[in-house]
Amino acid sequence: MNKWTLSALSLAAAFSIQAADTFPGWGGKDAAAFQKAAASSTGLNTKANNLVMYRFLNEKVKTFDGLCKIVDEVCDELYEKPVQNAERKLTIKKMFAFCRGQFVAEAIAFAEKNPSWYDVYLGNINKADNTKRYNFLLTAYKRYFYNFQPDMHLKTLNNLAAWGKAGKVASLKGDLAKLKAHYDRISSKDKAKWSAVLQKYDEIMKTL
Repeated sequence: MNKWTLSALSLAAAFSIQAADTFPGWGGKDAAAFQKAAASSTGLNTKANNLVMYRFLNEKVKTFDGLCKIVDEVCDELYEKPVQNAERKLTIKKMFAFCRGQFVAEAIAFAEKNPSWYDVYLGNINKADNTKRYNFLLTAYKRYFYNFQPDMHLKTLNNLAAWGKAGKVASLKGDLAKLKAHYDRISSKDKAKWSAVLQKYDEIMKTL
């Protein structure tokens, strides 16, 4: 078998796996679609997401606690490694709220006691009063600053500035000033990639 045949077979296998590993999306409403996707899923994370959504819809769950129970049971069944199990439980509960737009307030209350990198996503859609959502987002952002790409930094910076001003947060300028060293560090190896973030940061600081 020549190398071109091998390459073609490898590519076909890759497409076959990708096709099997599908997820109808967090906004889906058809339980059967998630059940079918779960049966053909090859990746643990995709299988877990499908199973959670299938059970959530099939069991007609109405509360965040009910969702959490399903997530815990699905993850305990699929993930053998304790660290991976715990991480996926936190991520799925928060991702569900963020992507589906359901149980957002409950997920944020949960996140306050169970922090993880996904809190920055939740923090950016927080509907609490300006001071509370500023504090929640700032705490998460500082804690997981180096986990994100420029687009999330831009979104977070804009929201922190807007909510801090609207909430008349006295420490706003000082809080953002403390981030300068981190922006310098994260952009040190690729100024072009981070240029928009640095420009936005400078613009915001000039308004404070």
